[in-house]
Amino acid sequence: MTDTTMNTAGTSQNGTLTSLAQLFDHSINGTEVKAIEIPLFQRDYAQGRKDAQVRQVRERFLADLCAALEVNGKELHLDFVFGDVVNGTLYPLDGQQRLTTLFLLHCYLAWQQPQGSLGTQPWHSFHYATRPGARAFCEFLTRCQPDMCQSTVSEWLCDQADYLPTWKHDPTIQGMLVVLDALHAHYRGKQSSELAAAWQRLIDLHHPAIRFLLLTDKTGKLNHTLYVKMNSRGRPLTEFENFKADLEALLQQNFGKDDAAVKDFSHKIDTDWADLFWKYRGENDLIDEECMRYLRFLFEVRAWKHRFIVKTDHNDLRALTLLSESLLGRNAPSARTDFEWIVRALDVWMENGGNGIRKPKDISALFSQIFTRQAHPATTPLRVFNFGAFDSAVGVDLFHACCVEYGTRSWSLAHTVLFYGVLCGLMNSHLELSAIHSRLRLLRNLIEASRNEIRADDTRNNMPDLLQEVEIIMTGEPLGKVKTFNQVQVRNEQAKQEFLSIHPHLRDDVCKLEDHELLRGGLTAFDLDPKQSNSTFQNRATQFHALFFQPYHQVSAALVAKGNRGRGYHKHGSGYWVTYLGAPKQTALWEDHWRLRYNETTHPSGVALMGLLDEMAVGKSPQAVIDAFIQDPLVAKDWRYYIAKYEVMRGAHRVFAGTYFIAPDHGYAICLPKSDSCDNRSYHHDAYLLALVETAGIPPGRIDNEGWPRCFPGDETQARYLTLRQSGLKVRCVARGWLLDTSNLDQGQQTAFAKIAIQLGIQKNTNNPSEWDFDIAQKNGVDTEDRIVKGAELMRNLIACGM
Repeated sequence: MTDTTMNTAGTSQNGTLTSLAQLFDHSINGTEVKAIEIPLFQRDYAQGRKDAQVRQVRERFLADLCAALEVNGKELHLDFVFGDVVNGTLYPLDGQQRLTTLFLLHCYLAWQQPQGSLGTQPWHSFHYATRPGARAFCEFLTRCQPDMCQSTVSEWLCDQADYLPTWKHDPTIQGMLVVLDALHAHYRGKQSSELAAAWQRLIDLHHPAIRFLLLTDKTGKLNHTLYVKMNSRGRPLTEFENFKADLEALLQQNFGKDDAAVKDFSHKIDTDWADLFWKYRGENDLIDEECMRYLRFLFEVRAWKHRFIVKTDHNDLRALTLLSESLLGRNAPSARTDFEWIVRALDVWMENGGNGIRKPKDISALFSQIFTRQAHPATTPLRVFNFGAFDSAVGVDLFHACCVEYGTRSWSLAHTVLFYGVLCGLMNSHLELSAIHSRLRLLRNLIEASRNEIRADDTRNNMPDLLQEVEIIMTGEPLGKVKTFNQVQVRNEQAKQEFLSIHPHLRDDVCKLEDHELLRGGLTAFDLDPKQSNSTFQNRATQFHALFFQPYHQVSAALVAKGNRGRGYHKHGSGYWVTYLGAPKQTALWEDHWRLRYNETTHPSGVALMGLLDEMAVGKSPQAVIDAFIQDPLVAKDWRYYIAKYEVMRGAHRVFAGTYFIAPDHGYAICLPKSDSCDNRSYHHDAYLLALVETAGIPPGRIDNEGWPRCFPGDETQARYLTLRQSGLKVRCVARGWLLDTSNLDQGQQTAFAKIAIQLGIQKNTNNPSEWDFDIAQKNGVDTEDRIVKGAELMRNLIACGM
């Protein structure tokens, strides 16, 4: 509360002692006052707040006012009211609260007079510029004639057709209702003669019961600086209120103060659109931040469209200030077009209510019809995959997400592109929701594949072209015009369109595949030849869903069994085959794997995948496919055989990203790095030693490698030995079988080892007497017996004799 009462009748030669009614008959600094307007920079009306402290002050103040209006009441002086008079309008700089309460007192007592006895009164020209809603409410009060028999005045007022729903969010209006109810509580039950007497004492032009000393500035212009100096107790404007005032001034400067669209904007931003954002307000019960974020989204989209520089690292206020000048200022190239688009982008979330008053749509329900986060059997709503960073309260409401997340790390450029697509669809009044669904599906697919293309940094800013292509997609134009989104995915979309033109009844099957967590719109690993039979594609689509209900490492093995060599390359220098065969846990790595690369004409795992799905379609499980492969006597026992057979070699239950470093020729050395690189920066697993230890049943306590099993440093060419703790014996997998180093064995252990060597046919290495070779039977360098089985037998014998 900034205004207080004073019961002294002090006057000053520098001021004018007046009442509210008298004010309009006086010349102030040689100017007649025709209206009072509470300036934009003033705070909300505070005397109607409901906290205990304010209530106590309000009750005391109203009691003083009402006492002064009694027949023998003592005249009340309300101290100074300071303001500027500009073009006949008084702008109070100090005294806003008292003048507002006096205006409400006039309204209330006027209602108590015989209906029709009062016409338009000079004091009706009392307005608020802080919000258009408050201005409209003051006018509403002067037109009313409430039923004074009701228990509260507010109940009658809120029930009128002219009472706007948005007013319930305006703190000034709600405060006025509280004060009117308090006045009604005081005067209800009074005799009409008492009410008439109070009214006469209030408006008496010669001896009014309530007066104040009006001091005015001599400058003839509204002085904000002086207000700040005098009334530091007032509420400072929020960033949003400052921006809103500057924006309205900018629009008036560019388009004219009387421009209908500008007036409509100024009205809506404090009424219709305020109600729109009210649902999304934060814990501070303000809509400022939410409204600014959505406006920033709109402004930045338009700026990108014009290829303006957009500084995404600015805070909301700074960004909006710069962008508003660029888009809507005098030198803006398309100011009127951009302004109209921004208005439409706000109005698109509004609809007509039953009483003809505009109200917000049920936006959350609308987005629930468009998007879902969950896998589900239907193809609509569209499954989205990139909402995980949003608060759970957001759900799939992308408008809500924009209001609370835009400009934060949770909101990405991909969200901007998708949300712009939604806006384009909704702003096209001729587009049915079903058409919006299909076009958003296409857009979703392209966004998911374009993580490298969706960018707006100093090296490459694709946003102008991407937004243009969003419009192409959402208007249903040919995909050939889309040049910036990932071109592999564009070709995939074209292939799907051609396929569905021949097989239109398979649309749901295609869409359900697109919605799979690991595909996310990209079917580049699938055969989309239109010549294939209906059942072939349908069966493969069905089996893909079933396949990835299996453990991922088993899927890897089944694909290897069908000939998959993975996506890889031969490493320069070592000649190792570096390939991705499937991570045992990380879904994102599988999702990336199923996307075709720019330099690939066909997917490297596509043939194996189709073959596996065909096997499953005739009733074989992935494990049955694996078993048939490893039991086939004609299958070469190279690296593919061992990876398919031994689960542990696939990194199951390990921290492993699915990248294998496989030795040249037949792959009898395999390094499993934690990530996708094999160097001195981390430690690695050895696939064959993992299988050897597990098959032999060697307990961890028998192993002397520190940090086992991820204990091998260096690159893929480094020799990796398993060391037994009791004897120091070392074992290594090599091309011809197993290499054993006995240099650490004592005399007794050497003797025991020699006996086992003779028994199993282990030969001493001719080049190094401490090394022994346990060769595996081979043909043309390929094992004809299982080296893991033979090696495990050796290890059990060595441990049994004390090694």
